[in-house]
Amino acid sequence: MFDSFELQTTAYIVTNIEYRTIPVRELSLESISRKPGKKFLSTEFGERKINMSGFVIGTSASDLQTNIDNFHSNVTRKTTGVLAFDATRSINATVSNVVISDPQYSQTMVPFEIEFTAASPFYEGTQLTANTTVASGSTSNAITTTISGSIFAEPTFTFTPVGSSGSTTTSGIRVTYGPSSEHVTWSGGNHTLAYGTAVQFDYANLKILEGSTEIAAEGSYSRWEPGSTTITTTFSGRMQGGTLALVYKPRYL
Repeated sequence: MFDSFELQTTAYIVTNIEYRTIPVRELSLESISRKPGKKFLSTEFGERKINMSGFVIGTSASDLQTNIDNFHSNVTRKTTGVLAFDATRSINATVSNVVISDPQYSQTMVPFEIEFTAASPFYEGTQLTANTTVASGSTSNAITTTISGSIFAEPTFTFTPVGSSGSTTTSGIRVTYGPSSEHVTWSGGNHTLAYGTAVQFDYANLKILEGSTEIAAEGSYSRWEPGSTTITTTFSGRMQGGTLALVYKPRYL
């Protein structure tokens, strides 16, 4: 399925699909002075190519043309869309090439080939959420959880204090990713956190939001690798209680 357009119906039959191969792996190398060989500078994944082939089928020549037009309107012309293979895997992709043969041997069926390109190369699963309550007076809170998927996640981690008016005495929040000890810190500067105002650590977009206001971050954002993980939240100033929410989509090669 591409967005809400079904690609496996009586009008569109996909007979072959290549989507389990890994994305393009972009290797950056540099020569080693006075030694043979090279050294890797980076080995990041690039774009992913997904290929499908099958048939467009109509009940007549005019119905076939209508189905081809619908295919172009709902798939080809879109800048981007969500390509879903089952209930648990999807990816944002753009059509990069389409070939639809001329109906020389049949007026009611033509073969097609289509190539999708995904700039963000990982499949995503269903969004997962984990919440925990932080007791009033706490200076730190450690959460142990298991990050699902086969490649690193980029979560959103949010602290929301209790209450609705006035200000807490919380002046700083540090989130530490246990396996690497990398951390990012929100600092209130010359003010403390208001009751009911969330502080959101957005690892995908590398930013911190205090309510709707972006705050300069201190530290470095980590990649949360699959497996058992401990996240420690450390508070500066007295903490009046609240909730911590971890939200992410597992990602897969």
